Amino acid sequence: MKKHPRDTYITVYGRKPVLEILQNNQLNIKKMFLDKKAKGQIIKDILKVCTKRDVEIERTTADQVSRISKHPKQDQGIAIDVVAPQMESALSFLSNKTQKTTYLLALDGVTTPGNVGLTIRSCTGLGVDGIILPRKGTAKLSPLVIKASAGVVFKSRILKCETLAEILPQAKKAGYTVYGLAGEQGTNLYEADLAKKAIFILGNETEGVSSHVRKYIDHYLTIPMRNQVESLNVACAGTVVASELLRRRISTGALKG
Repeated sequence: MKKHPRDTYITVYGRKPVLEILQNNQLNIKKMFLDKKAKGQIIKDILKVCTKRDVEIERTTADQVSRISKHPKQDQGIAIDVVAPQMESALSFLSNKTQKTTYLLALDGVTTPGNVGLTIRSCTGLGVDGIILPRKGTAKLSPLVIKASAGVVFKSRILKCETLAEILPQAKKAGYTVYGLAGEQGTNLYEADLAKKAIFILGNETEGVSSHVRKYIDHYLTIPMRNQVESLNVACAGTVVASELLRRRISTGALKG
């Protein structure tokens, strides 16, 4: 299945974020869009790096840049498409038939960019096979998310969809068991007999898993807390889940420590 353009590139906007991206020679730049009227020293620095790296530049209008960035008040007349080699649609990934252990983490209504970025960073580092990010209701892959992930977002297998409700039926048909993280009621994460193909859903910190997603959940899991602490920040919870999944893989010999 051919990738859709929006599942191929991550668009970064804003003069300083774009310059930082251009200065990272490990990243593959597809194209830069620049307002013809943009001026200043940082623009000169950006153009100098573009020349050195042979980056294609399209000089256009501020309105056109904003149509690409989707953030007219923040893009400062510049946007850049960065290749994300492991990003693809969630439906495309789920259609791949595999019998091996596959652990995916999904965010449902997580709107704080810092939490999304930290979740991507820790879960990628701890070996989660993919992170499902809905376009609706979850923070987009903005410069703030990229910064919070410390650039790990470009190394991550990001699986895009419009909504989780759209792809969870397909996931179930593909043999995935869907788990929801609950604050109190649920099976202890460390004691649960987890399926080999599983999706772990982290909901909004205030409301938890959304109502339109709950009907697809097979089992709820809980992280046992101590010292009268009620719950963890969503990014911390994601890190705990990913760490436990990695521990299980190592203990069963699926991975070497």
